[in-house]
Amino acid sequence: MSSPEMISVVVPVYNMGDSLEKCVQSVLTQEDAAFEVILVDDGSTDDSWERCLRLQAQDNRVRAFHTENRGSGPARNHGIEQATGRYVYFPDADDELAPMALHRMAEAVRESGADLLVFGYQVLDDAGQVRRHKTYPAFVRDGESIRQDYGDYAGLKTKYGIQGAPWNKMFDLEVIREKGVEYPPLRRHQDEGFIARYMCHAKRVQFIEDTLYTHYQNTYALEWKKFPVDYADIVRALYATRQETILAWNPKDLRTQQVIREELVDNLVKALELTFSPKHHMTGGERRDFVKKHVEGSGICDFEIYGDYSSYKKVLLHLFRRRLYRPALAVMKLKTIADRRGFDKMSKKYR
Repeated sequence: MSSPEMISVVVPVYNMGDSLEKCVQSVLTQEDAAFEVILVDDGSTDDSWERCLRLQAQDNRVRAFHTENRGSGPARNHGIEQATGRYVYFPDADDELAPMALHRMAEAVRESGADLLVFGYQVLDDAGQVRRHKTYPAFVRDGESIRQDYGDYAGLKTKYGIQGAPWNKMFDLEVIREKGVEYPPLRRHQDEGFIARYMCHAKRVQFIEDTLYTHYQNTYALEWKKFPVDYADIVRALYATRQETILAWNPKDLRTQQVIREELVDNLVKALELTFSPKHHMTGGERRDFVKKHVEGSGICDFEIYGDYSSYKKVLLHLFRRRLYRPALAVMKLKTIADRRGFDKMSKKYR
């Protein structure tokens, strides 16, 4: 039998051989906490699976599982199936936990009775510079109140930011299993789909001031590689999930509608920019047809053009509304060129 406060730490692993052990050691060195580590190798093509097995052999708190490559969402679902704890926590395989983090998580939910815990984190770039440090004020709020007024929680840039990555949150496994909450089988944004589904059922949400996690940011050089070619379809699938969850909680909540719509526009524009990636072998006409299909199919032309959009987004939305896809593509191409040049300058600065 597991401890009533036992935390199942589920780590999806895909080609993380160079960084996995550092992540796992940041968990295994945690003190004053009952936990298990569940490593789910998602069909890696490097030596990640061998490293998972080695870590399992070295410490009986580690269990390793191997699956075919389906993405981190299904890998985490597999980890949930194997978990024996009361709570579940999902770090990334190339990040690190702060000392005593699991103890602090267990202590917090024991005192509050929360079924969702949210805590602070820092983001470092490849030069070790802090790019973001997110902290939260300490408070507890019931889930229904949050669902009725989700604007401050809905987006990555909002004040409390429940939506986003799962690595600065701890979830109640009883809620997940009782309500059948799963990660959707998406190659990107699966985390946000899971959190939205979980938030349909959360009864008590706790925020603590502690910074318990360090996330290592991917460089812009990897930007073209990490997004799949079907990213536009993924973006639209995420929005459909949000329509079934977040946008269904309170149809009169206009602030939340704005946040969700703005993120759809941001993500879809990113997907359209990525058609200039080497992954997309498109002629000019194919690229235009692709943009037309996803702009008109997503419904973004029917959205209000909000005042806090960047000038770039406003120009694109006006062009999309007038179905001027060639000029829109020219604008996006110039933006991607400028972004890459900006990254090259930043890279030289930190060399």
